[in-house]
Amino acid sequence: MTPLCFLHGFAAGGAVWNAYLDLFPRSLTPTLRFYANGTPILPELPSPAILVGWSLGGMIAVEMAARQPEKVKALVLISSAPSFAASDLFPEGKPLSVLREMRSGIARNDTRILQSFQRQLFTAAEIRQGWLTRFRREIGPILTKEIAASAGRGDHAMPLSEYRGNEAARTEDTATSTLLAQIAFLERWCAPKTLPTPPIIILHGDGDSIISVAAVAAWRKLFPHAQYSIVTGGHALPFTHHEMVITAIHKVPQQ
Repeated sequence: MTPLCFLHGFAAGGAVWNAYLDLFPRSLTPTLRFYANGTPILPELPSPAILVGWSLGGMIAVEMAARQPEKVKALVLISSAPSFAASDLFPEGKPLSVLREMRSGIARNDTRILQSFQRQLFTAAEIRQGWLTRFRREIGPILTKEIAASAGRGDHAMPLSEYRGNEAARTEDTATSTLLAQIAFLERWCAPKTLPTPPIIILHGDGDSIISVAAVAAWRKLFPHAQYSIVTGGHALPFTHHEMVITAIHKVPQQ
């Protein structure tokens, strides 16, 4: 089977994909890194792979396909969009004012920002079913440790002018800087209008309150050849629809 590379969403890390590693043990699950201005440091793929991207990770997957088409065999885009902020490609994206409010709250270490974000990952029905509680109990502590650990890497969320590719001293606000760099990416990123056309599968929840299901129509304009599935659910499909994500991966044509 072609190797898989799983790409996580905002305020997360590679560990969010741990539940998939028993079935796909040779997979890559990198924790994504960004310069302070939001420019992504794209993961290095040792060989061509199928990219499975959730939310922000789907955007990184598309960016990788545009920059490194020879390394991308296929894309599985989950709860993602051609842009996070409203744009010509995706007018239903979030207003920049929403991202600025998030930026302001994270900068002052307001824990309510991430608590609210986590709640929005799930529909009201999913919250009643216990998914939010389960996420915070099982996934939240892993993410806290992973963000703290990855934030200490020297090339993670550093100003471009200071990047030298070597280890930098840890600072108290590195985790905050990591989140702010991710927000900077979400504020500015928009899918390139000219893209390669590998096999693509797109999965989206009809009750997604973080990225509207209207993203599916936006993707259709860029990838008319893609396979699309709209399911009953919210934004956190890799958790709430584990089997469906596995099925989507298995549908990717193998070469």
